[in-house]
This record gives sequence, C-alpha cells and structure tokens, in this order.
Amino acid sequence: MMVLAPGANTAILSSRTEWTLESPKSSSFGDYAGVAVLPVDDKRRPTGELALLHTSCDWMEWGGSQAIPSCKLNLESLPAGSDRVLLIVYTFSAAGPVSELHSLRLQVDGQIEHCLDLRENGESAIIIGEFYARNQQWKFRALAEGSAYGLAALGRRVGIEIDDAHPKGRISPPDTGASRATGTCFAVSPNHVLTCAHVIEGMQDIHISSFEGRYRAEPVVIDRRNDIALLRVLQSPALNPVVFKEGFGCELGEHVVALGFPLSGFAGGGVQVTQGGVSGLFGLHNDAGLLQFTAPIQPGSSGSPLFDSSGAVIGLVTSTVESAQNMNFAVKASLLLAFLNACRVEARISPVSKTFTTTELVREAQSSLWRIEAQNF
Repeated sequence: MMVLAPGANTAILSSRTEWTLESPKSSSFGDYAGVAVLPVDDKRRPTGELALLHTSCDWMEWGGSQAIPSCKLNLESLPAGSDRVLLIVYTFSAAGPVSELHSLRLQVDGQIEHCLDLRENGESAIIIGEFYARNQQWKFRALAEGSAYGLAALGRRVGIEIDDAHPKGRISPPDTGASRATGTCFAVSPNHVLTCAHVIEGMQDIHISSFEGRYRAEPVVIDRRNDIALLRVLQSPALNPVVFKEGFGCELGEHVVALGFPLSGFAGGGVQVTQGGVSGLFGLHNDAGLLQFTAPIQPGSSGSPLFDSSGAVIGLVTSTVESAQNMNFAVKASLLLAFLNACRVEARISPVSKTFTTTELVREAQSSLWRIEAQNF
C-alpha cells in the first residue's frame, strides 16, 4: 500500500478507478457530514454536475455503505472539458467543523492510501484529493484544502451555487451542542455593521463584541451572490463608522492592511493585523467585483475591512485559495458602496488627505471593528 502525504501524487493503473472512505465516526456520513465529487478543468472551473452522496452521475457511481462510502469513477466519461475530479468531505449547512469526524482514511484501488488527522481542523469542508490527467496519464494527488465556511462557500469560490443542506432537512452533529461561527465586521453607520454573508448565513442568534462591549445584531439585507451582509446593531451606543475613499479604490502593488479577529479564542481576543499588497484587480474568472491581495488571512478573517495607507476601506475580506500562498480576495469598495446606497445607508466618504503608518491606522480604525459571534440553538 502506497501512503501519500498531502501534496504528493502518483499514477493510477486505469481510468476506471474506485475509492473508499472511512472515519472513526462512521455514522456521521449521511447524517452530520456528506461527500461530494466535482469535475473541473485545469483552472478548477466546474465542468459538470456536482455529485453528492448518494446521487450518481453517468460518469460515476456511489457504492459501499453509510459507514464506508465508496465511489467508482469512469474518468474517460467525464463531462467535456474536464481535466480533474475533486473529492470533498463537508458538514451539512456548515453546521460544525470536520474535526468531529476525528480522521479520514481514503483508499484508491486498494493500493493508495491517504490519511488525514482532522482533530484540530476547524473548517467545514475539505478537499481531500483529486484525480487529474497529465501527459495522457491519470494520476491521484492527496490534498487537505479546507473551506472554513463549508461546501456552499467553496462553491461560490469556483463560481457555482451549491445547496449543502441535509437532503432530508436535518443535521445531527455528533457529540456537539450548538452550531457556531465567528468572523469580523465593521461599522458603516452609527447602528449598522457590514460583514460577509457566509459568516452569518443560517444563524439564528448573532452578537457583535469587542473591548467596547457586546450587543445583539440582526440581518437587514443579505447579498449572497456578492457575499455581503448588512446587520443592524440593537441597543448599543453610536458606533464609529469606517471611511471609504473617494474615487478609484486601489492600484496594483498598493500597500494594504487587514484588521480582524482570525482564529478567535486561539489567537487571542484582540484585533489582529496583517499587511500585504494589492496583487490583482480581478477575482477568480475575471470577477470585476473582487480584488486580490497578499495580506495573510485565517478562518475568522472573513468580513474584515481591507485598508489602504490613507486609512480608507478599499475592500471586504471574503475568501482565499488555500492551495496558493496568500492568494486572497476582497469585495471592492465600489461594490460595497453601491450595496449600502441600495440599503439607504449613507457611508462616510473622504478624499485622500494624509498617509498613516500601520500603527496610526490601527489606532484610528480599531474602534470600528467588531467580532461576530453567531450560533444556532
């Protein structure tokens, strides 16, 4: 048996291949967690229908049992344009982390093994491997690429809408209590904050907190397509709104600072600061609503404001490509301002007046930043 570490690959014997998946929490498959297979091209753009356990397609067939699901693939029959197939494990409706599965053991054709320890993994979906064609030879690569906010968020990242809810409308997390999520938001008016839609989507109880206090919030408008959510904060003192820059949002190579609450509870309770530059003016698949930047982000960074050196917000941190180094994306300020205008929220806009050091910028902006705590009872 050949054992592969994440990132390693090997050739497979035939285009007709079969894999099986095991976990110590085997009863979770089909109950708390699901398995998905997605054909994509070499740029990971979807080329066909996503196959969810146990819904087969003409190029694949599910087998095995709930305890040990298996799948037969006919790689020569993939949809036109397909270059590879992704294998994904996820929790229904991102109701909890994949760590509840403890570990995964994937076997391919009874000859290749890929084991993942998930006990410290806080993400809700993970790409565990891919079959891909190279020089007219099919290969398998072991992976461990996560999506903190589940299969639906991963789908948005590659340009498709995915319903990751339980097919029977239920979720039964093993050995867990409430479903929880954390993220970052920032004030855009005296009683409104802005964050990512995927941070609070499906959550019933939402609070924002910082060293200034803790207050209940409720969704006002959610734009799932652009991953933006406007929340109204209840019974709080007047918030300190951020400032958006007048005119063009940013330039290639421009210095940026991300402020937020990543890995909350692990990294500490305060604001975390990362720095980088604008590395692209478009998102994946030339998405003009996104910009690309290199300031490092982590789970919990979603919803963070991205500042330029004048202290103005130029973006809303929304996603990352885990397999790449600091390939991160933010919704552009122009789109945020159009959204706020449609919501009848008057944002603060200011011409560039001075340049701040990072220390000065953090000092000025910190009172506008809040940690989001969301849960289902």
